[in-house]
Amino acid sequence: MSQRIYRLQVTKDQLGFAAAHFITMRGKCERLHGHNYRVTVEVEGFLCEDQYVVDFGVLKKHAAEIARTLDHRVLLAAENPKIEYSQNEQHLTVRYEDKYYVFPIAEVIMLPIQNTTAELLATYFCAELCERLRQDGVDTLKMVGVWVSEGPGQQAFASREWVQS
Repeated sequence: MSQRIYRLQVTKDQLGFAAAHFITMRGKCERLHGHNYRVTVEVEGFLCEDQYVVDFGVLKKHAAEIARTLDHRVLLAAENPKIEYSQNEQHLTVRYEDKYYVFPIAEVIMLPIQNTTAELLATYFCAELCERLRQDGVDTLKMVGVWVSEGPGQQAFASREWVQS
């Protein structure tokens, strides 16, 4: 007999973040701009002995913590081969061909992704959420997924199969 699989979804105000970014695409670099991002988290899994998949409070806590790390920051793709980075004690210089920006280090976050697209922001958020849930001892999941919306009607989804440790 197979186990029943359940899906949970969390969308809350505290799962949003406002951030600036730019992406490189088709041989050019778009202008620096911002979004009021919204995040929706989905998990699939099996009931634990207490008859729930994962505590909603735990899921919301970790997702909100990740969103706070991105809030009011300039999101930069650390693994983008087209962008050069250099820094001194207080500033980070970002260069794409003849275009460059200088930001206070405290106002940027370097993400381990190749571009700050909604797809890769969802991938990053999903990986971070999986790691935090795993550290919290969650072991009932089958899949973790994250929607990142840049605005109404414009969102990307990334998911990760849960691998038992």
